[in-house]
Amino acid sequence: MKIWSGTFFLVLCVIVGCGAYGASLLQGTSFPKTANDLTFTQRIELDTAGYEPWETEYDANGRCISGCLYPGITMQQELEILDRNTDAARVLLQDYLRYHATLPTAPSEQTTSPTSDSPANTQTVPTVPVAPPRCTPNNPDIPVDQTLPVGEPLTGHPRITSQYGPRIHPVTGNRSTHKAIDFAAPIGTPVFSTANGTVAAVWTDKTCGNGLRISHAQGMETVYCHLKRSLVKKGDTVNAGCQVAESGNTGRTTGPHLHYGIKKDGNYINPTEWIRR
Repeated sequence: MKIWSGTFFLVLCVIVGCGAYGASLLQGTSFPKTANDLTFTQRIELDTAGYEPWETEYDANGRCISGCLYPGITMQQELEILDRNTDAARVLLQDYLRYHATLPTAPSEQTTSPTSDSPANTQTVPTVPVAPPRCTPNNPDIPVDQTLPVGEPLTGHPRITSQYGPRIHPVTGNRSTHKAIDFAAPIGTPVFSTANGTVAAVWTDKTCGNGLRISHAQGMETVYCHLKRSLVKKGDTVNAGCQVAESGNTGRTTGPHLHYGIKKDGNYINPTEWIRR
């Protein structure tokens, strides 16, 4: 008898609703805590606009609380995913450097000792003369018509203020994974595209601030955050080494800098080898 009563109640809920309980199932979830909080349409709209979580944050137990790839992911799991993405992109980078004569001029041909701002696997970078881009201003270290984002988006090889990888978020104090490299840059510093490409998105949000994403060949993309302003608009064609923006201090920051990320097939990778430090 109890089973039939429970079945009848369930059917009745489906037909006429179950009051407060039924209403709670329809309440909107926090946004955008996880990708599962979004409908397919919302994901398309946000991707088109350029929005995405720029940094994943975790609680003291290592469980994701913001910007999660999927519910319940741990920091270790996310780092493993990012490492796999980076390894796949590394093959493309190695092939590019092997078969293309035009390499960005390195600041030095000497292998440097590891510091807090340089990875332990720093390698000697060959110095090859390159023709500077045909634009003014330009980044002379980026070869004309370079198709993949090799080199740096700023001139002068500025100080790196935050490396890619695990860190304590400077604003929230939470454990986090930083999916980009931060360069010290006074407000108004010229920002350059590191490869030929097409502007995929220009937007503003509370975290990235004024943001820009450029699509390049073979599924590569570059992402720029905290800009003072973009000098291009969605759909524009941009040339390697030419200015596309000015750095700034917009969004969630502790001071002026450029946040520079690289993606392969929509997935973030470690940009350290690509900037050739």
